[in-house]
Amino acid sequence: MATSKIMSAAEAVATFIQPGCHVAFGGFTILRRPMTIAREIVRQEIGELYVAMNGGTLVEEMLAGAGLIKWLETTYIGLEGGMPVAYATRKCIEEGVIQLVEDYSNWSFAQRTLAGRLGLPFMPCLSDLGSDLMTYDTFGQAGLRDLREDGSPGHPGIPPAKYAVIDDPFAGFGLRPGLFASGPDNVGNTSNYYRQGGELSTKYTGKPGVKVLLVPPLKPDVSVIRAQRVATDGTVRIDGLVGPDFDQGLCGKTLIVECERLCSPEELRHLPERNIIAGHFVDAIVVQPFGAYPTAVPDYYDYDYSWFRNYTTAVNRRSLEEVKAFWLDHIASKDDWDYLERQVGFAQLATLRADPKYRYNPALNALQ
Repeated sequence: MATSKIMSAAEAVATFIQPGCHVAFGGFTILRRPMTIAREIVRQEIGELYVAMNGGTLVEEMLAGAGLIKWLETTYIGLEGGMPVAYATRKCIEEGVIQLVEDYSNWSFAQRTLAGRLGLPFMPCLSDLGSDLMTYDTFGQAGLRDLREDGSPGHPGIPPAKYAVIDDPFAGFGLRPGLFASGPDNVGNTSNYYRQGGELSTKYTGKPGVKVLLVPPLKPDVSVIRAQRVATDGTVRIDGLVGPDFDQGLCGKTLIVECERLCSPEELRHLPERNIIAGHFVDAIVVQPFGAYPTAVPDYYDYDYSWFRNYTTAVNRRSLEEVKAFWLDHIASKDDWDYLERQVGFAQLATLRADPKYRYNPALNALQ
């Protein structure tokens, strides 16, 4: 049964991702992005997607450039390499190709994935209080948060509210610096306004009190993450910064994991505390060395900054039709091995190899 989970990217996408699918992509900015699955989605031209990600960059930019995103839920739409705002994503929003964008902070989005993983109705946070993120609710304005007559959500992936605010039932007991019997709190966090004599706010609830923001769980149809190693039984090990991938990988119905290397379960029994996802949670394993290119995978290769610079030059100030033509030509191949050989070249990939001493490539600046 375990070996039946090992699939090509084409098989995994065809099996689990359909038009209109709600997909959450892992990785963070230019770290361990699941580019193999994303490129295959473009090859199969699966559109009308509801895409979610924490710290998104290249995946959403490529899918937007190919005209495949309908709704976008994210925390960041920049792109490294000279694009404070990712060009195709911005153009798609401006021209209505991406119909709706819902944004959260990195922290509130992370709390949503944690609620999703744990099966909880919500998670608390403070970070978005007082921000414009609470003012804008594009899903709500579009009527997508309305409940059906039977009380179920109008869309399975969209909660009935973006946020809720309550008065802290513990009266700010957990805020720092706090009170301790042994003396003053020496924590570096000095954000406890109320310990400084501040007045209790009546905003949001109409009652004086410490306010707590509640965020709903993220519940995608499919989560896609990238790992360094996956065992044949599905056990996942991610080395280096994990980012949102543990919680986000487990908050959906289906989990696709692409990896640099397939190994035996015995290999991952060494230092088992570093394994982050058990095999029975994984629905598909896609093995593709260098599949995160041009983003980085610690211990294996660094990001290719020249790719980002070249992309900026290629698409900046172009029409969406021209951007789409760029992407369709760029990823046109039978699979990722073909793409890596034809568009990148194995000599270029070799220059990005990580130095085992540092786990990244310390000569990267010299190469760029």
